[in-house]
Amino acid sequence: MNPPQTKRWRVARRCLVGLAVIFTLIGLFYTEENWRGKRAWDHCKRELEAQGVDFKWADYISAPVPADENVFGVPEMQKWFTGRGATEFSKKLAYPGYDREGRTARLTVADLTIGLPEAGAPSYSGAAVLHWGDPQAQAETDRLIQNALSPVAMHPAGFKFTLRAPEKIRPAQIFLQCQTTPTPQELLEFLFKPVANTEYADNEKIHVEPAGDGFYKVTMLMPDTVEEFLKWSGQFEPEFALIRKALQRPYARMDGNYSEPFEMPLPNFVTVRATAQTLATMAQCHILQGKPEDALHDLTLMHDLCRPILEENKPMTLVSAMINVGVRGLCAKTIADGLRWQAWREPQLAALEEQLQQINLLPLVKQGFEMEWVSWTDRANLFPVGLIPRGWIYQNMVAIANRFPNTVASMDPASQIVFPDKVDAFNEEVLAISSHSSPYTFIAAMAIPNFSRGIQNTARNQTTVNQALIACALERYHLAHGDYPENLDALVPQFIAAIPHDVIGGKPPHYRRAADGTFTLYSVGWSGQDNGGTPGKTMTEGDWVWPVFP
Repeated sequence: MNPPQTKRWRVARRCLVGLAVIFTLIGLFYTEENWRGKRAWDHCKRELEAQGVDFKWADYISAPVPADENVFGVPEMQKWFTGRGATEFSKKLAYPGYDREGRTARLTVADLTIGLPEAGAPSYSGAAVLHWGDPQAQAETDRLIQNALSPVAMHPAGFKFTLRAPEKIRPAQIFLQCQTTPTPQELLEFLFKPVANTEYADNEKIHVEPAGDGFYKVTMLMPDTVEEFLKWSGQFEPEFALIRKALQRPYARMDGNYSEPFEMPLPNFVTVRATAQTLATMAQCHILQGKPEDALHDLTLMHDLCRPILEENKPMTLVSAMINVGVRGLCAKTIADGLRWQAWREPQLAALEEQLQQINLLPLVKQGFEMEWVSWTDRANLFPVGLIPRGWIYQNMVAIANRFPNTVASMDPASQIVFPDKVDAFNEEVLAISSHSSPYTFIAAMAIPNFSRGIQNTARNQTTVNQALIACALERYHLAHGDYPENLDALVPQFIAAIPHDVIGGKPPHYRRAADGTFTLYSVGWSGQDNGGTPGKTMTEGDWVWPVFP
């Protein structure tokens, strides 16, 4: 063997030895990380099991039920209300108002005059005089335009439906005193937005159209009428009749594969939302037509629909729980519309109270979060590891599971109380994980659900439900006595079985009767502080005041 060949062989041998050492170290690293992660997870799992957490997925799955006794044994219910994405029924439920070809007609909602403060009010009568620099001017403009349009039914997607025909609507008369004439953009930012519709951004905008020196017309897209909406929604009566008949069945179990958490069937959010929005708008329209019994019929279907689709189908998922929170809140707001318009009568109010008393959102939301944690026990085998040590997956599971007790401690479903300080503390933990990500927490940072926001929505909507219950009892008292009571205790037991306490803090809600024949009803908000009935700009500020909107 000549010297050059010997030298090349030595170099190759050293490279092979080096590679062997590197692969050995990598193997030891993976072995160590996998062992460390598995040991950490087994220890974490044992501790949680000692606290009563059941990690056996099979224990959460409900047993099959006879098809002829199952709500989802009706083929249409399975087709419409399970799965993801739009369904044939949800597409049909989409109101076509702003999609109609050639829909360009506009309605004048305000005649706006701009003038100097010393000029005084215009010669025509009935104009409201507002000052550009007054902090209340914008809110007053909002009220004036609302009054010009009122009463209206409001679809949650942003459509407005007027009780009166558009030609009978008289625009608000507003004289705006300014030292210098605002620009068109400043006027647009100042004026009320009649259609708060994010799905149709181009159509929601109001227009400010010049109508002479210092005169403007404020216009919005021509709304449909209550009669037009009810005529359109009448086509769904066969489907609603089928749903009502299906809901008479005693059991609810979606058809699908329950063996894996990520294979199990889920409620179809799109169809549930579209159905609830349509029924809520139908109820508003019937109220405006003076048909409270028909409105109750609509809300009863909305109430009954939640039971099998969102509450009884097991395992309870976070998706189901949060959809239920939204639908229940929408139902309470629709009841508020009827109370605001003084449309409900004793029979409907008693029936609505019975429905509202059955709503307790916290246990379902807690179960939903529990399922999020439990389902992680199967993720180590399902996660595509690639070059990542499987031990890192286990460590991320530990990071998630270690926060499980904090979610449980943040609410007391049995007492219907939420503890904002504990929710906020948990949120800080999640933010710390996100801002200081490591191999042991990078999946946890992405996978932990927005617990804080979910609990805030739950607490707020449960408060709205509780306030709706009290408001129905107050209206029943008012119908019986011609006035509202001096205190809420006067409602018990004739008009309500018991007064629900505040979800935040657990104390009685705040109530006071006003001299003008109205009342103020509010609960302390997320801060836990009593602000005297002053609402905040966000969900976490101020008190939670009834009703939730003007």
